[in-house]
Amino acid sequence: MVHGKSYICTLESLIQNFMPEHKSTSKKTVNNIFAGVPTTFSSEKAMYGCIVDRLNGSHLFPGRKFVATPYKPDKSDATKQAIDCGMYASAHAPKEEWTDLGEESRRLNWSRLELGIECKVKANLDPFDEWQDGDEPVAQGRKDVWGQLLSYADLVFRYQQRLFHYTVIFFGHYARVIRFDRSGVVASDKINYAKDGSRLTEFLVRYCRMKETNRGHDPTATRIERTDDLFDKLKKHGKKAVAESPEGHIPQLFDATLDESWPWWKLEVFNEGADGEGADGEGADEDGADEGTDTWQSFAVGKPHFLSDGIVGRGTRGYIAVPLNSSGEPTGSFVYLKDAWRVNHPGMEKEGDVLRALNKAKVHHVPTVVCHGDLPGQDTLSYNNWAQYHSDETPEKCPLKAHQHYRVVEAEVGKPLSQFANGRELVVAILCCIVAHKEACAAGYIHRDISAGNILLYKNASGQWVGLLNDWELSKAYIDDKTEEGNRQADRTGTWQFTSVHALVDHTKIIKIPDDLESFFHVMLYFAIRFLPHNCPHGAGQLLFSYFDDYSPGEAGFTAGAAKSAAMHTGEIDITLITHGKKDASGKNVDERLEFHWPRKKNADGTDDVTQPAKEHPIDPIITELLRWFKALYAQDKKPDEVLRDSSHGDDADEVLDKPDTAWLATIAAKRSSSSTSVDPHAGEPTEAQKEELRKVAEKLASHDAMEELLLQYIETRSWPARDKGADKKPKEGYSPPRDNIALTSTQVGSTKRTLDDGEVSTSKRMRSKS
Repeated sequence: MVHGKSYICTLESLIQNFMPEHKSTSKKTVNNIFAGVPTTFSSEKAMYGCIVDRLNGSHLFPGRKFVATPYKPDKSDATKQAIDCGMYASAHAPKEEWTDLGEESRRLNWSRLELGIECKVKANLDPFDEWQDGDEPVAQGRKDVWGQLLSYADLVFRYQQRLFHYTVIFFGHYARVIRFDRSGVVASDKINYAKDGSRLTEFLVRYCRMKETNRGHDPTATRIERTDDLFDKLKKHGKKAVAESPEGHIPQLFDATLDESWPWWKLEVFNEGADGEGADGEGADEDGADEGTDTWQSFAVGKPHFLSDGIVGRGTRGYIAVPLNSSGEPTGSFVYLKDAWRVNHPGMEKEGDVLRALNKAKVHHVPTVVCHGDLPGQDTLSYNNWAQYHSDETPEKCPLKAHQHYRVVEAEVGKPLSQFANGRELVVAILCCIVAHKEACAAGYIHRDISAGNILLYKNASGQWVGLLNDWELSKAYIDDKTEEGNRQADRTGTWQFTSVHALVDHTKIIKIPDDLESFFHVMLYFAIRFLPHNCPHGAGQLLFSYFDDYSPGEAGFTAGAAKSAAMHTGEIDITLITHGKKDASGKNVDERLEFHWPRKKNADGTDDVTQPAKEHPIDPIITELLRWFKALYAQDKKPDEVLRDSSHGDDADEVLDKPDTAWLATIAAKRSSSSTSVDPHAGEPTEAQKEELRKVAEKLASHDAMEELLLQYIETRSWPARDKGADKKPKEGYSPPRDNIALTSTQVGSTKRTLDDGEVSTSKRMRSKS
């Protein structure tokens, strides 16, 4: 559900504000090609058959063909979804196919679909409900239809290079035109197409006769057809690179993206700058990056290496790209090209500008900018036109965000952190990125979106796999953690699973160093649970969901899940509810905390030998110590005993409970204090000495130094198992099902599954800030 991101206008207003002026000099009135259609249909097949016949039989759409395609999905689409019908260029329309029983089975092609058409027999399946706030559907049937339309539009954006996309929905004897772009969704009013279909006919005629750019195609992207010379040149270039560097991961990655089931593209990047520093802070001149001029540079790409989900939002796609010279020949080193719709609000810097500043400051372990720039004229009209339809609202109340199409090219091509070879390599990567974060803060920027997808592995000049802190598009200028300058966040920033508990509880909180350090911890823990040996292997899926994906419904919206919050406040990750605990020597039940152990020896049948006690894995004391620090940090949130209260009371203010006999509590408290010297949150106010100790421990998270030193100490001084990485414990079908109707914020970009750069499926929830 694109919650709060849609609005309705008349079809005439939609045509006027979102489509270019009609250049035709014809004075003919557009007839209603739908006049006389049945008021009811026996089935969807009868409905879309009738509509396709009317459209093609009108002869109003030269060079275009309307095709029914509900039979078979696109061969390259893993979702197996199929829209009822659509408009295609005649040359690329799906060909007729028939089953052995003589039934039509024409196959959909998402990469060629020009206009989507969906049909519903029942009139009450309108995906919009104008009786509700925000015109959003409440009835489940309507919500299901709306979900279908969003999925179909998402697939068009995935397979094509689109600025926007139109779909027409027919329901009963009504229809709506719907326009999707990266800011939001605009729908026309409900049209009785049988009686008043000339309005809809006019839209279809105008849409058909517009240029490709005006139909939403990106003019800076050219499809590389199989008949093009460049198509064969790219295949040869990929094979040659693999042959010359059979052990190199980058040629392998590029060659894998040359998937012929996906369209390939030549993409233009508007160059606002030239080469800067390397990822290790080496290789630039004294002035840093050379400033470029307004030039264009071409790159060829295949299937996306990374593809975010959802329509509204940044729509990020990452490609392993090869530069093209002035003759259109693939040449030079492979690079990483990121295509995104950046949030274009005051205070939001372009990622390339941030990276160039970091490159100039010789910050280690961050990407090197090759070129970057906005694509001129490619912004989001649904945001630009919102005020026309909401004259009673101030611009600050607009729930949509302005997005600008943007591309940035980076010299380093990394691989997902999930591909770490062993536990030590995982910790080394995290350490490298903490160093990058520390140096970036010193250079004036804080990242604010530390997540599993934003830490990559890449080979440094010495051939060692180290960490690369990527995706700086949400970073902001940083002074220090005691200075709160600039606007406070209008909503949460970051990736839900890895955002600090403090930020999840207070969505207006300014992200500071302790928040990002906590996110580094969550990333390390996430991959350790998935791949390293521990005492909760069979419940790993539930643990991952409970700790990373779960949430708590609060009065002001959704906040952190109970397991993650408890870990920060107690300093332990309790897995008793998953494992049912364990028993001590006397057979009594004992609560169990998450522990990481050395890989066990294998039995003859390949199972772990559990007869021997498990040796501690070196990552376990790291996690234990960091949890102690975070527990101390969160202990600083506790309020003092003296809390100012409202002095006014109601009529019942004098009614109080009788004072209980508390002598027995003193005995229990004495036993508790004698058995433990730790600070128990339920044992009353800690002593001043304990408070001071907690403050000192919490201070370790005020800067990067302590965490950097801790990881470095264990990397250098402890023995690490060479083969501790096992099979992924995350269930292939995903985590435990999330609760229904989750809406973390009004700006959340979906909570559906998405494919990550390593092909895995995640239920990641991404949150973005306006500021």
